[in-house]
Amino acid sequence: MPDFAYNARTKAGESIAGVLTAPDRKAALSQLTAQGCFPVSVDVAKQKNGAPAAAKTAAGKGAAAAEAAPKKGRVGIRQVLVFTQQLANLLKSGMSLKQAIESLTRQQKGKPLGAILEQVGGDILQGTNLSDALARNPRVFSRLYTNMVRAGEQSGTLPEVLKRLTEHYARLADIREKMISALLYPAIVFIVGIGVVFVFMVFMLPKFAQMFKDLGATLPLPTRILIAVGNTAANPWVLLGMAALVAGCICAYRRTVATREGRMAVDRLKLRIPVVSVAARAAFFAQFSRTLATLLANGVPVLTALKIVEDTMTNSVIAQEIANARERVTDGTTISAPLAAGHIFPSLLIEMLAIGEQTGDMPAALNNVADIYEEELTRNVKRFTTLLEPMVIVVIALVVGMIVFSVLSAVMSLTAGINR
Repeated sequence: MPDFAYNARTKAGESIAGVLTAPDRKAALSQLTAQGCFPVSVDVAKQKNGAPAAAKTAAGKGAAAAEAAPKKGRVGIRQVLVFTQQLANLLKSGMSLKQAIESLTRQQKGKPLGAILEQVGGDILQGTNLSDALARNPRVFSRLYTNMVRAGEQSGTLPEVLKRLTEHYARLADIREKMISALLYPAIVFIVGIGVVFVFMVFMLPKFAQMFKDLGATLPLPTRILIAVGNTAANPWVLLGMAALVAGCICAYRRTVATREGRMAVDRLKLRIPVVSVAARAAFFAQFSRTLATLLANGVPVLTALKIVEDTMTNSVIAQEIANARERVTDGTTISAPLAAGHIFPSLLIEMLAIGEQTGDMPAALNNVADIYEEELTRNVKRFTTLLEPMVIVVIALVVGMIVFSVLSAVMSLTAGINR
């Protein structure tokens, strides 16, 4: 049987090292655990060629790092949702955390999430908490996610916390998908309409213009304007200039939002645009209420929860107001008055939160607020898209009608000239 060099910690926190004999690495880990030790690293003491353990350890760590490095690809919110739900079910059925992660890693083998779970499983084998292992991948597992998992580990209610996380992410994914699906049809109609107009103006209109020119007739004003616009649109220098203008606007926007002042100005504008701001405010307040409720319900302290919510907000104005409210909190529990002082959060949210503070059940009050604003968001998005669809169709119809009128007026003018 091979020898394994190990580093471990005792229950008292003392660091120990040594060599033990076992059939395999898992058996070596089991021996250390049975002795009441906390394994930090366990590696084969010597290779067959007699190389020192340090070389093997370094090679093993390099290979492990290569295997654990996430593969290229994006992990979507739905994938995180399914993983969280499956992990909760496995833990609730009595499976150990290590076995559950190994099982889910096998299911995701060859996928970006599989590489991440492999790294998480390796960290857990070395004694790292699940929350700390997940925190190494902040692009996939947010601070909200890892802090809730940490709260579940500390309270011994990890399966229940994962269930709540599943519900939270399901709501976020549902809202996002509703907004995307609501805007999809108007976007397709607009893009197809613009594409048809562009093709006609660039490829078909020049043929009509040449025909009219050959006939030598005087064209009506609408037709002359249409031909001038078509020639301008077909000019490569004009197209290049338009592309440069668009690129310049994009660069200017990115430079603006790259600074704190510019980002604040843009986000403040988003909260003031007449139609968009209503839906945007409802989305931000629903996110704030639901996230804070989820954190408080899982035992996360108020100030810590506010900091996490601040980091999850995509609007810098609201995030800054949460930071200001966190600084105004004096007793660590009452947050309705500090939030009200900034005049950003609506009175409904403040009043419901104050009632929750008085009754001692802030998560329930915040969940009620989140339900109200999510329903308001759904109504606003539906109302906006209901108005947007006919508006897009009318605009495209007007443009096409003007083109048809310009061409037909020229044809009718030529026909009248021939008849004379």
